[in-house]
Amino acid sequence: MDSELRRCKRTIRIFVRTAYTNERLAWLLVHARSGRLSYQSCCLVGLPTADHALAGKMTSEQVSKSRHHWIGKAFLGADEAEQALYRLGLVRRAGLDASDELRRRRLIPMVLAEIWQRAGEEKRSTRVPSSGTKMAVRRGTKTFVP
Repeated sequence: MDSELRRCKRTIRIFVRTAYTNERLAWLLVHARSGRLSYQSCCLVGLPTADHALAGKMTSEQVSKSRHHWIGKAFLGADEAEQALYRLGLVRRAGLDASDELRRRRLIPMVLAEIWQRAGEEKRSTRVPSSGTKMAVRRGTKTFVP
């Protein structure tokens, strides 16, 4: 994987991690899996504040009139994430244009990874050791042994 693609993915991961609630992250996954997520829509940047059913490809005029798209652009890293999403669809072979299908193929595993990471963090944060839990000491720190 080339460094630009890695950089784009990292930019999108950071944006999704900070701008998306768990519910909106699930919306993004469903929208991408349905095949309707498009660069020319309010999706990645506008979805965290969307007040309507998610749409597919839109005209530039429709995107510019989307109030929630502009609200979403106020999130830290939104402009960078929008450009990174565009670059996710670029194909390095001559004569081929950017592809929403390629964007979705690259974005879906990233969204799934974020969902799984959040689920794991939530599970770890709600796990409280009982009074009968044994403890082990490793390198001077206490670790719980189930």
